[in-house]
Amino acid sequence: MAKERSGYVFEKNGDWYARLTFTNQQGKRKDIKRKAGDRAEAKKLLKSLLRELEDKGCKSVEASRMTCNALFDFYEAHYLHPAQYVGGRKVSGLRDWKHTRGFLIIFRDYFGHRILREVSHADVRTFRLHRLSIPTQHKRQRTITTVNRELCCLRRIFSIAEREGYIHKNPFRMGDSLISAADEVKRERVLSHDEEARLLKACTGLRTHLRPLLIAALDTSARFGELIKLQWADTYLDSGIIVIKAENSKTNRPRLVAMTPRLQEELHSLWSKSTKDKNARVFGIKNNVRKSFESACKEAGVEGFRFHDNRHTALTRMIAAGVAPMECMKVSGHSQYATFARYINPTEQAVRKAAEALSMFNAQAAEAQASTAPELIN
Repeated sequence: MAKERSGYVFEKNGDWYARLTFTNQQGKRKDIKRKAGDRAEAKKLLKSLLRELEDKGCKSVEASRMTCNALFDFYEAHYLHPAQYVGGRKVSGLRDWKHTRGFLIIFRDYFGHRILREVSHADVRTFRLHRLSIPTQHKRQRTITTVNRELCCLRRIFSIAEREGYIHKNPFRMGDSLISAADEVKRERVLSHDEEARLLKACTGLRTHLRPLLIAALDTSARFGELIKLQWADTYLDSGIIVIKAENSKTNRPRLVAMTPRLQEELHSLWSKSTKDKNARVFGIKNNVRKSFESACKEAGVEGFRFHDNRHTALTRMIAAGVAPMECMKVSGHSQYATFARYINPTEQAVRKAAEALSMFNAQAAEAQASTAPELIN
């Protein structure tokens, strides 16, 4: 609660003002001045400031003219730094903090000098449309998925502002939902075994390093980031177990993944050629492999396939092989079934199998109906 507070209205050069003076919780004296149209409006404004000070405290009053840039500065100073872990659990920071830093540049450019409390639900909706209307750096249509990721970050920042008392209500909660996962285009690309054979065959020469990485992705459903950060210390070749550390996992939770025989063979081969440094990365990759992966797909005649589709392929194959969904989720690291279900994509074989099963069911039903028909007539 503020102490030593006082307020009054005054006129200067023909303009009326309301002034509130108080000492905040840190013992600092604050002076808040607001311009009004006339003396009566200044009195109302002063009463409003006093009521806010009484009900919501010093921080709320001090933040009444806070700009969005000031909020972004606060977020950058207190939240935007590399993730810190204690006992394998993330306690602060962000794993993908560099990506989020890019979002802040976008937010500053659009909202920067706006008064934070004046940002409305309509303003955020307009921002969403604005982002969708701007092509990507490759002159392509920006996707709803991309903009949704930006909006999720912005919603998080506004939630922090609400919790800190800088705003009274998050603008995202002032109207209809602005983030709809249902509108995102779902990836349904699954690699066939024939395509896989051609793709692995193309991993020769300068692309030799891709082969074990692709096999690992196809046989473990691990994410690209989890694989390239994998160290030999987390790989148990004799027992065929891989440990995905919490700090390398998107969900910040550790998990175990078993190796298939072919993956175990590939890793044994890599280990025999390595420096035997347990802290070294298994695949020896320190950046992305987009160009080499794209050239391998082109040579193999595999179209419309991205590296992350290996994860879709792996999970789809596990389900087709009869692995229970909950067991698949433990392997993939999914915590929500709805998210996991998006990775299970129908293959042509699965679609035909469903049609054949339905046809057999209908035939059996028709046969049963025909066998009971005479009894019904009699």
